[in-house]
Amino acid sequence: MAALLCRRSLPRTWLCRRAGQGCGRHYRAALCAELKQPLAIEEVARRPVRPHEVRVEVHFCGVNFADILVCRGQYQEKPPLPFTPGMEFSGIVLETGADVSSVKEGERVIGLSGFNGMAEEYIADQKTLWRVPEKVSLQEAAVLPVSYGTAISALEHRAHTQPGSMMPSFT
Repeated sequence: MAALLCRRSLPRTWLCRRAGQGCGRHYRAALCAELKQPLAIEEVARRPVRPHEVRVEVHFCGVNFADILVCRGQYQEKPPLPFTPGMEFSGIVLETGADVSSVKEGERVIGLSGFNGMAEEYIADQKTLWRVPEKVSLQEAAVLPVSYGTAISALEHRAHTQPGSMMPSFT
């Protein structure tokens, strides 16, 4: 199962700001500055949302195999360094652009970010966000866009499970 990154559960040292950096209009993000090295938590400057975009306060981010590969330089897409990994996330809408009609401020959403999900905020095109039903926790919802599909694919195509079949015991 995919791991989840949650700013509330990170060790306190991960969330400390560097000396001399003020709060200003910044947020923190996990940056991959060098391949095959640990991520660093850095301050990132905010940018305004465009008319079709949505600013989301990220509560949870899925950590999956593709995130590991991209941080090792082994994924098919190779973003320029430094970059923020994180392909799927959940959170609360903070702000919407003038042309956004699919979500509203304060709504709970999940999204596909390509990259950049491992941050306190993410700006998404409204087409890459979906509302989360109240009965689904943001923690569970965070892994639906990528990790859930990967798990279903593995069960159907690799394990060849069928409806009604019993799952094998791994004990």
